[in-house]
Amino acid sequence: MSMSFGLATTLSTSQKLTPQMQQAIKLLQLSSLELAQEVQAKLDSNPLLERIEDDEEYGDGEGSDSGANDSMEAATHSLTLDDWNQTTATDAFSSTAKETGEYGADSGVDVDIDRLATAGLETNGDPAGDDNLTDFDAAAYNDDSVADYRTDNYHTDNYASAASSPTSSSAPHANEDFDSYQGGTSATIQDHVRWQLNFKRLSDTDTLIAEYLIDSMDEMGFVRLDIDELLQSLDTMASFYQWEERVERDEILAVLRIVQSCDPLGVGARDLSECLALQLAKLDPSTAYLKEAHALLSASEYLVSNNIKALTEHTGLTPEDIMPALTLLRTLTPLPGVAFQKNQPDYAQSPDSYDIPDVLVTPIRRPTGLPDAQEAGWQVRLNPETLPKLRVNQEYASLVKRGDDSLDNQYLRDNLTDARLFIRSIEERNQNLLKVATSIVHHQQAFLQQGATAMQPLVLKAIADEVGLHESTVSRLTTSKTILTPQGLFSLKHFFSSHVSSADGDISSTAISVMIKQLIADEDPKKPLSDRRIKETLLADGIDIARRTVAKYREAMNIGSSTQRRQKY
Repeated sequence: MSMSFGLATTLSTSQKLTPQMQQAIKLLQLSSLELAQEVQAKLDSNPLLERIEDDEEYGDGEGSDSGANDSMEAATHSLTLDDWNQTTATDAFSSTAKETGEYGADSGVDVDIDRLATAGLETNGDPAGDDNLTDFDAAAYNDDSVADYRTDNYHTDNYASAASSPTSSSAPHANEDFDSYQGGTSATIQDHVRWQLNFKRLSDTDTLIAEYLIDSMDEMGFVRLDIDELLQSLDTMASFYQWEERVERDEILAVLRIVQSCDPLGVGARDLSECLALQLAKLDPSTAYLKEAHALLSASEYLVSNNIKALTEHTGLTPEDIMPALTLLRTLTPLPGVAFQKNQPDYAQSPDSYDIPDVLVTPIRRPTGLPDAQEAGWQVRLNPETLPKLRVNQEYASLVKRGDDSLDNQYLRDNLTDARLFIRSIEERNQNLLKVATSIVHHQQAFLQQGATAMQPLVLKAIADEVGLHESTVSRLTTSKTILTPQGLFSLKHFFSSHVSSADGDISSTAISVMIKQLIADEDPKKPLSDRRIKETLLADGIDIARRTVAKYREAMNIGSSTQRRQKY
């Protein structure tokens, strides 16, 4: 076996993302709350980055002359739909197409991050542009050619749609009174029952039994502890602790009845039949069909299976008596614990569950007396409450010296570069989000005016081509973002759906789902529509879809089949 050694050289190229570009891509897909956390982390780590306080006005204070190019202002980022058909989406933001500063003089930075990455941002070794990030003095940061990132760059005037809409209305603040309930807690059904027992005169033994019963209570308010098992456990405790008196079964049942007397009605029941029976017991004895309802509960196994023949044989009731008795039972609360919890304010929500819109859409109307005065449009703007207000600390920035290679100066220079790049990345995220949201509103104006049945089919590629971004960029921008419209609060992803051919052209699958849901809501409960009947009804409206497609949309909305929806009485 022979071995040899040698040296060889190879030449290869590869695409790599710079840390700055990775940061910009990461910011694109962050929700408003995640962005706030990212901004706070950056503020904690970078001393040259500072937040603009609400009581500060732009341009005031020391360093205002040079700081105008390194700040973000809290003005509203907004667009109306007047110029959308006159200029392309990319032209609406052409003021930021050419940038200087950290990226090099007149580098022509494209706001489409994915296309930049595809074009090859960096090769193996040191990129040619890295020197531009460090080898310049503080005056370069304050150069007048650096683009101003104030939100004035994002405001264009009136952009009306051809369809009419309601008069202008202001969007509500999603986080209004947010601080008023911070730190609050919500009560569970167990806590509520335990609080009520404090006002009842219970002995120590009865209190112990009540605690066992309450601890076994599930979220529906039902006691899931078998009485015999509890009696055996208490007997074991009595033997171990040498109690003078043993707990009897009747005493446990008496405490159970005390628990069942608490609010809400039906709490503490051991099954659904007992829960409904407890509620019937509180009704006026003269209530119509009260006796028949009790009789139905005595045959609960047939009631659940909807076996009318067995019910009539077991209870001796006629079908004419069963129907009104069932109507009376439907007025009761089958799950008292769930009903109680729904009425409680939820203060324990995770941060992701707060519905804070990122984009606001409001109707506008032209002033009267002008041509097309009745023609209405839509204003699209970013929620100012979610936009970070940042700027470079000019006092520290003025300390950067050219040609000084000391560690202190290098530290300041690196953090200054990082602060400016972070501000620029956020601004690019904001302007791209506004472009994408405006384009979505432009395509879905019928939905804003008429509702979900007017939803238009839309794919990511259509928006990407219109705004001049890559599909993956649009996908990141619409992730974890919400938009507040006159129709309600929706995720931006909600407006993208596939299409189905119809006699009047393509129709959105979302609109078809809403039509199916409406048909089922309007059906006769005794004669529910089958999937085939729904298919035929849609076909009469010019929508040709298969029966299995109807079943797929129905199951996606958690709606049962016609057999499951049928009510015999």
